[in-house]
Amino acid sequence: MHKYIRATSIILIIFFSFTSEAKISIEVSKEKELLSKEIFLKISNEHFFRNQQLDNINLQLLQSLLKQLDPEKIYFTKNEVASFRRLYSSSPSEIDISSSYKLINLYFNRLTEATNYQLREVKKDKFNFFKDEEIIINNDLKEWQTNKLMLQKMWRKLAKNDVLTSMLANKDLDEVIKAVQKRYKNKLRRISQINDDIATYYTNPKDAAKVANLVNKDLDESIKTIQKRYKNRLRRISQRKEEDVFSIVMNNLTGLFDPHSSYFSPKSAEDFEMTMSLKLEGIGALLSTEDDYPIIVSIVPGGPAEKSGQINPDDKIVKITQLEPPQSPSVDVVGWRIDEVVQLIRGNAGTDVELELIPAKTEDLSERKWVTLTREEVKLEEQAAKSKIFEIQNSFNSFKIGVIDLPAFYMDFGAWQERDPSFRSSSKDVETILNEFNTQGVDGVIIDLRGNSGGSLYEANKLTSLFVPSGATLQVKQSTGYIRPWGDARANQIWQKPMAVMVDRYSASASEIFAGAIQDYQRGLIIGHRTFGKGTVQKLDDLSSGQLKITESKFYRITGSGMQNKGISPDIVLPATWDIEEIGESSLDAALPWDQISPTRFKKFQIDLEIIDKLKKGHLHRIITNPNLQYLLNIRERYDSQKNKDILSLNIYERKAERIERQKWALNTENKRRSALGLKIFETYEDLKEFNENKKEIDIDIENDFLLNEGTVILSDFIYLNQDFLISEAA
Repeated sequence: MHKYIRATSIILIIFFSFTSEAKISIEVSKEKELLSKEIFLKISNEHFFRNQQLDNINLQLLQSLLKQLDPEKIYFTKNEVASFRRLYSSSPSEIDISSSYKLINLYFNRLTEATNYQLREVKKDKFNFFKDEEIIINNDLKEWQTNKLMLQKMWRKLAKNDVLTSMLANKDLDEVIKAVQKRYKNKLRRISQINDDIATYYTNPKDAAKVANLVNKDLDESIKTIQKRYKNRLRRISQRKEEDVFSIVMNNLTGLFDPHSSYFSPKSAEDFEMTMSLKLEGIGALLSTEDDYPIIVSIVPGGPAEKSGQINPDDKIVKITQLEPPQSPSVDVVGWRIDEVVQLIRGNAGTDVELELIPAKTEDLSERKWVTLTREEVKLEEQAAKSKIFEIQNSFNSFKIGVIDLPAFYMDFGAWQERDPSFRSSSKDVETILNEFNTQGVDGVIIDLRGNSGGSLYEANKLTSLFVPSGATLQVKQSTGYIRPWGDARANQIWQKPMAVMVDRYSASASEIFAGAIQDYQRGLIIGHRTFGKGTVQKLDDLSSGQLKITESKFYRITGSGMQNKGISPDIVLPATWDIEEIGESSLDAALPWDQISPTRFKKFQIDLEIIDKLKKGHLHRIITNPNLQYLLNIRERYDSQKNKDILSLNIYERKAERIERQKWALNTENKRRSALGLKIFETYEDLKEFNENKKEIDIDIENDFLLNEGTVILSDFIYLNQDFLISEAA
């Protein structure tokens, strides 16, 4: 008890000495204290790993909160972290929600203090953008600072970077670089030489004045933008209520069990239900926040975002503009509450909204893209499977390859429950397409599940039954240990010919069940990248207030191998332009481990493994000789060389030079591909950018979808080499 009081006293001293501007002081209500016990008891008893013993659960909770609240180590000091460790250690067995409230209060007040400090620094307008200065951007290299002065130095650098990034996003400064290139009449060289050119260019008095005007103009606009952004952050902090603090604590607590168990406040539960019902009129995207930026988490199949072809997971939203007359000014939403951002994006069907986005996996946050979307209610038919037939000529013959793009495992549950025989579903739509393919003499079919994050388990079973005679599709293991096989006992195999399934890292859940069953039955080829690896099932239970999503079971392949964490490994791996290990189940904290159970009985098709080896060799040969596949490898090489950057320069010369180098690389890489294919090359990066922006989005486009193109070639080779594919035998 004395240890607890002593630790608390230390924290209170630190708290009041560092937070003269503190305004947030939320205490635990009796209602939330009881609710926290209800949640902990329920998840402890009903989670898949029921009665799981979490050693030092409070210290684990502290570590989780620190990782969420201050991953960059810019708000808490080393002594504060140590004090909280002692405080959390004083009650190792019971959840210490009170200490978590103290930590979050300190965080919000420190964030307020840091933001006010940054506002003052920005207002001074004394940043030297020509000074050689840098910040560490690799969080693994950062350490807790020893005092407040060290924190303030970091806050100032971050504010400087915010202003600089905003300046670099302005297109006017690009004109300066163009003038440099024109004056010296040479191609871009090394970054150091580019800097020398820019520096020389500035020595001309007239040019220096021109540049100074451009910089001052951009600087004034950027300062206003950043000031407004910081004020929005302060407003967001001042609006925090106990429900916000409680949700942070509870979701970090449930996250200790696994990443898919979570607490929904009454408001969050309502939003979740609306999202699942797809009744919202908007752009069809799920949002979250990351480093103050609203971020695209996932895209609803068939929604405006997905149909635009320009929005991707991990894109960051910077500004939102309502385009309906009278057109309102653009609103910078960095630092906003996520519910406020959602309200800005939602609107009446038929109205337009423009998003200013930072592209996913970009090397520089100053890069931007602008996407205009027309809001609409996402309808089931918009998610429907699409198909197209291609004539593929390989080295031996010509084959008709049918491609079915399936964005989700959808089903009209309402119509199904009402026993409407004409209800819409993914399996029924695919069955119709397969019958058409049979009529048109298609030789082989590709089911494209890239980006398909899952959906109905019932539909995964039904889709499998279109390609495989009756039998199990997967096995489900309950928390009690009971194992049950799932499948379709009345399967009607529609497609008898060769097939392949294309997957990527975003293929998850039901997609993995289908792809795993096709692979285990040896019914077809799996082509692409390793899948997400989500092998768990959740249930949604009501609480005395809100709801709790709990992982209640795991599913396994019919071979007994788990899908959890490992996902489905393709038979033939295609090039990836980025490190797929950065996302997926295995990248999530507290992800449940891979394991295996006993196999269930099933019949599989006969497939010659030597043929798969020949297909791999053919694919590797094309990687060397095919300009499109070489282009993908070049992108990956570039990604690998840039992803481990530890520092970011705050020198405007260097940052602009880095952008020029990136643009030069992008232009040269694309022109190398086009030249090898006999296509017209682009003279400038602007020409390339304009071409890409004006490119029309085409459903199932094998001309520009290089991986799908390769998939059709692999399947056509498979058809030629494996004429006796459909001989079935007992496993």
